[in-house]
Amino acid sequence: MLPTFPKAQKELDEAFNKQMLEWKNKAFPLHLHPPIHHIVEGKKNDFQREDRQVRPMNIETHSVQATFSIESGKGMTLDIFNEKAKEVGEGIGKQLFQSVLGVVQEAVKETGNEVKIKKGELKQEDFLRMLEITQQNFDEFGNPTGQIVCGSEMGSSLFSVE
Repeated sequence: MLPTFPKAQKELDEAFNKQMLEWKNKAFPLHLHPPIHHIVEGKKNDFQREDRQVRPMNIETHSVQATFSIESGKGMTLDIFNEKAKEVGEGIGKQLFQSVLGVVQEAVKETGNEVKIKKGELKQEDFLRMLEITQQNFDEFGNPTGQIVCGSEMGSSLFSVE
């Protein structure tokens, strides 16, 4: 049996977690995170809306697995270690982003604020309608605090300066 090195394992775990969280935050940036509180898996939870209606929360487990073959008898190189941290971090970030988008899409449909646009046919009127149905807030200096999240192609076509 091989000896164990608890301090070295702790250092490796901390380095992996740091790398993994950096990649998770690149896939799902912190400034896009909604306010959250941790919920224990398997527990039922609900929330009350502004109209005082109590709604159950749909709680799902997110998990990502990364594997490494030890058949060659060699250990993991630093490059492989970093790649596995990236794989796990990006996977978790993408899953969280998709779950938040799903909740937002459900709320948009429920409130009747859905704007249906066929791919490649976004018109200026559609964009202005999207701005009209969103809540606009400003900070203490009068700067808008709202954000528009879109792909680079859509962003360049909407905000191109001619």
